Amino acid sequence: MLVKKISFPNPNELEDIENDNIDVFVELEDGYVCTVVVSTPKNLKSLMNKNKMDFLKPGCPFIIVKKLTKEIIEEMIKVYAEEDNGYWLKLYQFSGDIDMSIFNKLQAEHEEYLKELDELDNS
Repeated sequence: MLVKKISFPNPNELEDIENDNIDVFVELEDGYVCTVVVSTPKNLKSLMNKNKMDFLKPGCPFIIVKKLTKEIIEEMIKVYAEEDNGYWLKLYQFSGDIDMSIFNKLQAEHEEYLKELDELDNS
């Protein structure tokens, strides 16, 4: 999937490009605009410290980059958009909106597959 435009705050205006997160808006070739949150590893640790936890609570996922620079963000977005026709970019966009029944169906299919493998092993 081709990227038409990438918009995000100017990283030069951030207090610390190695310890922050920003929303990145990606306009795709079909005109659709998706939003992903891009964070640094240090920012994830800062969020855990701020919340006095040893982990991050479940929520919409972050895309992790070493530093919040224009070059890194643009390169990362292009890779996410091109890989598997935008699969990973769309996954990050819609991960919080996926109906649980889809996961339950996938789990049931996977369990059936494992059962079939066990039957083959036992025959």
